[in-house]
Amino acid sequence: MSLYQRLRPFYRLSPEERIRMMQVELAAPLDTLRRAIGDLSRLRPDQTASLMRGRFGELLDVLCESMARLDALIAEGVERCEHARVVGGLSDHDLHAYRHDLLTPLNNLRGVARLALRISDPDLPADFVQATRDLDNASRDALDVIDALTASQERDG
Repeated sequence: MSLYQRLRPFYRLSPEERIRMMQVELAAPLDTLRRAIGDLSRLRPDQTASLMRGRFGELLDVLCESMARLDALIAEGVERCEHARVVGGLSDHDLHAYRHDLLTPLNNLRGVARLALRISDPDLPADFVQATRDLDNASRDALDVIDALTASQERDG
């Protein structure tokens, strides 16, 4: 059973409960994303000089900025719930807007991961290959969590 399939039945919970659950379920994928970005950041310039025509540092900047934005948005989830409680509850519309906000930095992370996975260079360090796989898998897991708990339309597995 996929992560999406395991979490999808919880879509019936209130929007506030789903946001709280999402924060818990995203902890492991977000930790893996941070670790993978850290691993990529520790590669030496001579190891990455041939990557992206020497612009690998810019790619790392996108990863770091997107991760920081995603972390900030996840942290905002509790604030959104608290604010919503004061004004009468979080609506599904509010939840879908939050989903859209989360998907923007997550899709940046996924796009970079997919791009990096396509790089085939026999001189690539093993750390690069493993970190990009981890980045791809963790971003996919994060998407599964967000989709399962916020998407109004069900998707296949």
